[in-house]
Amino acid sequence: MNDERDQAGRFRSGQSGNPRGRPKTRHGVDAAITKALQEKVTVTEQGRRRRKPKLDVTATQVVNKGAGGDLRAAKLTFDLARKAEERAESEASRAPAMTQSDHEIAARVIARLKQIIREGEGEDAEEA
Repeated sequence: MNDERDQAGRFRSGQSGNPRGRPKTRHGVDAAITKALQEKVTVTEQGRRRRKPKLDVTATQVVNKGAGGDLRAAKLTFDLARKAEERAESEASRAPAMTQSDHEIAARVIARLKQIIREGEGEDAEEA
């Protein structure tokens, strides 16, 4: 990096300090939808005005319509709830409670604690 600069510490003429440039932004439908769902709107709940993301407001409206008797909204709510539960279950079953390296670290800690206990018992016997 030092060879890219002159003696005054400035970059040589025609050479950028950021050769890769600015990262490209994502364009497309997914990015537009995600951005729109993250926008906040003002809603009134129980007489109080709050700002919430559009995704939360939309989800609440669908659930409320389903609870009010709209069968399409109720079916959509049940389908989305089932998918969310399945994802949560699969994520919980995929991630082990402890990895192999966690087991190795725990074994070393337990061995060290046993050693400390043995050394402490030896000192107690000498004092008596």
